[in-house]
Amino acid sequence: MSTKEEKPTLAGVNVKTRKRNIVIPEDPGSFADAVVTLCQDAADGVSLEADLEAAAKALDGAELEYSRYGDILFQVFFAGGRLGTGAQLAADDKMRLSTNILACEATRESINPYFKLFQTLTRRRPFLIRGLENTLSKLMLSLEFFDEVGRKKLGIALALTFSWKIGVVPGNIFAALANDRLVAKGTVMEVMIVFFQEFLVKDSLEDLVSILSKAGIANRLMDFAPPTKRTSVDFHQLLKAANLPGLVEWDVQREIDLRVTELQEALTEAITADPPQGVTEVLAIAKAKKAESNLPDAEVLRVSWLAVMKSINLTGKNQQQITQALVQKLKAYGKLFAAFATNSKSELALLNTIQVFCYEDTRMLKCFTDILKLLYNGEIVGEDTIQLWYKKGSHAKGRAVFLKDTEPFIKWLEEAEEEEDD
Repeated sequence: MSTKEEKPTLAGVNVKTRKRNIVIPEDPGSFADAVVTLCQDAADGVSLEADLEAAAKALDGAELEYSRYGDILFQVFFAGGRLGTGAQLAADDKMRLSTNILACEATRESINPYFKLFQTLTRRRPFLIRGLENTLSKLMLSLEFFDEVGRKKLGIALALTFSWKIGVVPGNIFAALANDRLVAKGTVMEVMIVFFQEFLVKDSLEDLVSILSKAGIANRLMDFAPPTKRTSVDFHQLLKAANLPGLVEWDVQREIDLRVTELQEALTEAITADPPQGVTEVLAIAKAKKAESNLPDAEVLRVSWLAVMKSINLTGKNQQQITQALVQKLKAYGKLFAAFATNSKSELALLNTIQVFCYEDTRMLKCFTDILKLLYNGEIVGEDTIQLWYKKGSHAKGRAVFLKDTEPFIKWLEEAEEEEDD
């Protein structure tokens, strides 16, 4: 007969059991009603700004589930209650906040106090920023359900969102506007123009460009215009009609910079290829890109110089070797520069490009005069342009150094001219 030994037990020890997760039922309607009640009780009717400041204090002291219903909080201030399908208010809500953004006048002054409130709320509870983003995105996706006045209010609200620097991520908002159906109707461009206008009232063009860049749309603003307005001429005319000349100038320059970058990449690839393409092929590429993008000669010369210099390996070379390498390259691609240095203005632009380049690369400091002589002997830059550069046309960078270095050459030019006159 076998006996089973009993296992020892510890007396007085409580064995913990895993508790069941208790799910609190969501009730967004009650949350919305609570927000409306707090705002109404805090208001004294003296002014909207005073009422909203009082509402901020009341909301700050209330024990509401802001982390769960952040979207609902901002929907109440935008529309007076919870937003349903098609920007309609939820039918089962018992209460409505009469003072809200969509119910006020379509002016910056009327909507601004709400964003002062939003800044206060999000500073105390930064997680609420996501709720504001979601609410704005929801409204942007529902633009077709608003009339012209309603869309203007949303454009102003969008501008104030970034003017107040609340922390909303630009990409999350503008992604909602990239809706092909809404874009085709023209409603998106309508809101964008109001956004541009209102943002530039207090903020700079640089700030606007920064926002557009962070959103990843700075290079494709035309995508928000209707299909019939997606040429540069039509799009810029649209902006001019909205009194946005600064934005037009910036976009024109942006297009030029983009084309210049494309040209530089194409020339650099051709010149640094193994084996490198000859000057005839490289010149054909430069002329084609210039004609295609209507680039000024000065830009083509600047880019051509940078592409040629990038093909020279200066590492580990002494001054004599560097000068020799430069001479060889400039002789090989002299026709490229001569083709676009056709007048005094473009020639001077080329000289200043070279001057800045030589100043910024210490290995090239002593090469400028040799380059200048080579350009003169190759009939790429004329004597008059060199004299103009020396007397008043040089760039500020390294001016004193280069004027001193080129002084003997300039003196030689003057003496040669005097002998010819004699």
